[in-house]
Amino acid sequence: MRSIIVMLKEDEFEERKVEIAMLAETGGYDVARFFVQDKLPRARFLVGKGKVREIHNFVEADGTGLVIFENYLNSRQIMSLERELKVPVIDKYDLILNVFEKHAGSKEAKLQIELARLRRNLPYVKISTGLRMRADHPGYGAGGEYIVNSTITNIHKRIKKIESELKKYGIRTLQQGKRRRERGKIVSIVGYTNVGKTTLLNILTGVKKEERDELFTTLKSKTAALGEGIFLMDTIGFIRNLPHDLIYAFQATLEEIKNSDLILIVLDASDDETEFLRKKEICEKTLTKIDAYSVPTLHVLNKIDLGNAVEGDYISVSAKYSTRIEELKRKIVANL
Repeated sequence: MRSIIVMLKEDEFEERKVEIAMLAETGGYDVARFFVQDKLPRARFLVGKGKVREIHNFVEADGTGLVIFENYLNSRQIMSLERELKVPVIDKYDLILNVFEKHAGSKEAKLQIELARLRRNLPYVKISTGLRMRADHPGYGAGGEYIVNSTITNIHKRIKKIESELKKYGIRTLQQGKRRRERGKIVSIVGYTNVGKTTLLNILTGVKKEERDELFTTLKSKTAALGEGIFLMDTIGFIRNLPHDLIYAFQATLEEIKNSDLILIVLDASDDETEFLRKKEICEKTLTKIDAYSVPTLHVLNKIDLGNAVEGDYISVSAKYSTRIEELKRKIVANL
């Protein structure tokens, strides 16, 4: 679908621009143009009225079918923008969910995505249903409120049902993890999305898990044996400003990281120094968010075939070309 991307020119602008373009491409959207707002955020549209008119004129002339905001929007902003622009409007949160949906293979992953969507859309449904009832029924009162509340009640029921099902998956996951720990040590591979975690898992263990040069191809943890009594686990990728609701939805998956014996934090040698350090910080902060900060870690510098020399305590490898993989194996064993 032909789309445009709208951004505020804030910190990390260039890195955010590259990232949202990659997300859009992975989601299957053809980006026609970027619109950038230099001024401070506005309450109604996030961007100014003049920028909204500029976007509307382009959308109308170009036939653009979707407007993507890199910044997060609240429900009222989405509704206001859709009224003005006459096309659907999504933000980075929705875009991530769309990419997740594209890669969701298991029932558990699909339920996690549905849960995140329901929690995300609940305020939107409350506002839009109420406004529609008032527009359709000027004498809106007890009867109209019953319809609105019935809709909201059904959404809450669905949320509770999904949470209950995911809790069962979570218990099963914990039991599987416990059985693995009884048989040996667990090493979690974490890192920024598209850093090459699955490629690293494959080259270390000799398995052939699917690899794709796209964001968020791993939604459900993949486990393979490194050797006798050592299991490597590939996990969901991290990203800048990962919304809390997404962390909540994938809690069972992320819980496995917290119960590891060792964490490999995989970093991209091809990033420039500023972006490299920023992604490293994002990974470490995400581990803190999921209470995995006390687990021992090793920092693995991947893609050295593409990259720059980075000073620090890193194990430098190329998963693609098997460079220094044996050294990494020895380091893993020595740290368990």
